[in-house]
Amino acid sequence: MLDFLIVLLAFIITAPILMTILTYYSLKLIYQNPIKAFQKAISWTTIIYILEVNTMFSYLFGRSFLGYIIVLMLCVLTIVIVLQWKNNVEINYQKALKLLWRISFLIFFVLYIILVIIGIVKAILV
Repeated sequence: MLDFLIVLLAFIITAPILMTILTYYSLKLIYQNPIKAFQKAISWTTIIYILEVNTMFSYLFGRSFLGYIIVLMLCVLTIVIVLQWKNNVEINYQKALKLLWRISFLIFFVLYIILVIIGIVKAILV
C-alpha cells in the first residue's frame, strides 16, 4: 500500500499537465460548468507546478530555488496589493491572494514548459 502511494505521489508531481487535465475533467463532471471547473483545476494544481519547477531547477542547475520562488511570489503579491490600493481605497486580501494564485499558475506553467524543453535539449546534448 505504501509503495502504491509513493508511485501515485511521484506520478502527480512529475506529470502536472496531465494532472491538470484529469482534474479539469473530473471537476467538469461534478460542477457541470466548464469555466468553474477550469478555475478550480488551476487552483488545485498550481502547487504541483511550483513544486515541479523547483524540482526541475534542482535537477538542471544542481541547487534549490525555493527561496527565490517564495520571493518572486511575495513580489507579485506586493504588486497586486499596490495596484489594488491605487485603483480602490479598500484592499481586498482575498482577491489579491486569488489573483496571486492565478498569476502563479501562469508563471509556473510557462516555466515548466521552458524547463522541460531545456531538460530535453540537455539530455540530448550530453
